[in-house]
Amino acid sequence: MPKPQDGSIKNKDKKFNDEVPRKKSKSKRMNAAAGCVKSASSDSSTSTDSGGQSDGRRPAAAGTGTADDGDAATDPAAAASKNTAAKRARADELLSRLNKKLCTTTDAKKRLALQAKMLRLLPKCSQPEPEPKPKPPPENPAATTASAAGGGGGTALLSGHSDRPGTSFAFKLLRTPTAALPTAPGLTGPEEDARRRLRQNRFGDAAAAAQEGQQDDVALVESGGYGTSEALEKEYLRLTSLPRASDVRPPVVLAAALKQVKAKWLQRPDYAAASEQLKAIRQDLTVQHVRDALTVDVYETHGRLAIESDDLAEFRRCHGVLRQLYREGLPGNPAEFEAYGLLYTQATAAARNTLAMELSQVPPPLLEHSFVRHAMDVCAAARSGNYARFMALYDGAPRMSPYIMDRLLGQMRRLALQSTVTAYKPLPVPLSHLAAQLGLETEEEAAALTEQYGAVVDRERGCLDTRASAAQPLGPPRAATGQ
Repeated sequence: MPKPQDGSIKNKDKKFNDEVPRKKSKSKRMNAAAGCVKSASSDSSTSTDSGGQSDGRRPAAAGTGTADDGDAATDPAAAASKNTAAKRARADELLSRLNKKLCTTTDAKKRLALQAKMLRLLPKCSQPEPEPKPKPPPENPAATTASAAGGGGGTALLSGHSDRPGTSFAFKLLRTPTAALPTAPGLTGPEEDARRRLRQNRFGDAAAAAQEGQQDDVALVESGGYGTSEALEKEYLRLTSLPRASDVRPPVVLAAALKQVKAKWLQRPDYAAASEQLKAIRQDLTVQHVRDALTVDVYETHGRLAIESDDLAEFRRCHGVLRQLYREGLPGNPAEFEAYGLLYTQATAAARNTLAMELSQVPPPLLEHSFVRHAMDVCAAARSGNYARFMALYDGAPRMSPYIMDRLLGQMRRLALQSTVTAYKPLPVPLSHLAAQLGLETEEEAAALTEQYGAVVDRERGCLDTRASAAQPLGPPRAATGQ
């Protein structure tokens, strides 16, 4: 007896449920169920025939009923692509709903939250289709302004083409058109037109000036690279453009200007005016690429005036250029300025530790020169605290060296006074001997300086009271510290 049809359908359903995984998409489950019912009906119809016929027809009916399902089950790539397409379709639908909700929402916080969700959802949507031509912004200023006011900050709504599920979503961020922005008052009318004409004239003057400058540059090249100005004095200004030939003085005029600066300095020293003129001369030499004996003379003169006026920063700049000129073989006074460089290094508190580096830059032939040997002896005396040797070297310092040694003289004199008080206590010290120790000429100068340092002087007896001075703290001169 053949089994009842109901039982065969139940067995088929059970077998189908065991074979098909539970987690499938809705479309797959519907297709599988339809195939199962079709197969079961064909089996029940063939079961009423004879045993031989039923055995022969059942495989053919079953095979023809589930051909599509068998292909889907055996091809995982097709199933994965189907699943991905379904997910993108759902993401497109969700993004379309969020976009519609964003268009109707006016709360700024809610709009930001919706935009954040749309940005997170955007990678899961379908890829945007390339547009042959970008669409122009909306021409309705009122609608755009309203949308910008709802979003805040002049940014329009997020627009996309996702009304139909499964289609691509083009994510765009539209800006408020210029026509929708409110026009500021006072930007139209005759005043604004006059202001624009003034701006155009200003640019025209600049173009004419540039053209004139180019003509001057050509004239500078044609004249052999030298300027044409004959002014002996010139205001120093930093260059912001190419120099003109009419503003640059040739070397002949610069030599005369240097003589005038030296003559004025001897008559009435004015470092500010002299430094300005020397900087202007140096600038004219630089723009004309003049590097000769005149250039060395200008930098040496400026360096000496800077030392005399205690402008060691300017001296250091001149010294750096002079080293380059001396290495090029130009004539000058290299030994003198190398000695100044060593004294500057010892006198500057921030550069005392660089004395070895400074000494290594001195050319070996100059190490035996008297100026360089004197500077090295001064540095050794200052470092060892030998104030007697320092005072002797101070008296015989060459040229401008005493001006730099003055920076070391105060601490050496204080050291000499402290040593004298400690060595002669409790005996009095004559002011004549003290003046020699401090490097002074008269007893009155020795007494005044000693009192400034805080020591006690007996002017009636003409001596230093070492007992009373030992009880006093000896420091820098009170006039220098403002006490």
